[in-house]
Amino acid sequence: MTGMLKKDLMLTWKNMKSLLLALVVFLVGSFSQTGLRVLLLGLYLCLLGVLTPIYAFSYDKLAGWDGYARALPVSRWKIVLAKYLLGVVFLAAALVVGVLIAVGSKAAGIELDLGESVSFLAGFAAGGLLFLSAQIPVIYRFGPEKARIFVVVGVFLVTVVLGALLRFGENIAFLQAVLHPSGLLAAGFAALVILISVGSFFLSVRIYKKRSF
Repeated sequence: MTGMLKKDLMLTWKNMKSLLLALVVFLVGSFSQTGLRVLLLGLYLCLLGVLTPIYAFSYDKLAGWDGYARALPVSRWKIVLAKYLLGVVFLAAALVVGVLIAVGSKAAGIELDLGESVSFLAGFAAGGLLFLSAQIPVIYRFGPEKARIFVVVGVFLVTVVLGALLRFGENIAFLQAVLHPSGLLAAGFAALVILISVGSFFLSVRIYKKRSF
């Protein structure tokens, strides 16, 4: 399974240039608005974790990887788990980058609530994990091409909701309050994300075992 994860990481790294360029555009475009900059960075975290598995699935289909992987002495659930770990790795890496940017902005004298920003980014990363959990079973069931439609629709809906919330400036504070809850609410949200992710994994394993190649 480690080898499969390394394979996916090497393949998806080829797309990092365009993703890093998107990050720069997000940050530069919102440079004068701290709250909006953090919001866009958080949205980027979600996109990063959501898009990278699709790249890996597309490469696998072009190379006929699934037929080869099924002939290997590796359990089906490990093959599926490698795809989930791929998304988690990129979400975690993007979250670390986001935190470093927030710390750097604070050190540079930019007015920023560091604790709030980190919680805000973590909330978006959790949202990305939820989207990932919904996306991977769809990819296994319908393939990466049809799954792209799911991603486009999902991103469109998220953009519409965020646009509506940001129509008036005070709604940024409301959105931040939703994305970084505290106390029992935060623990409950984290538990819900974990449960949905685990359920998604077992569903994907079931779909994968029934697939014909």
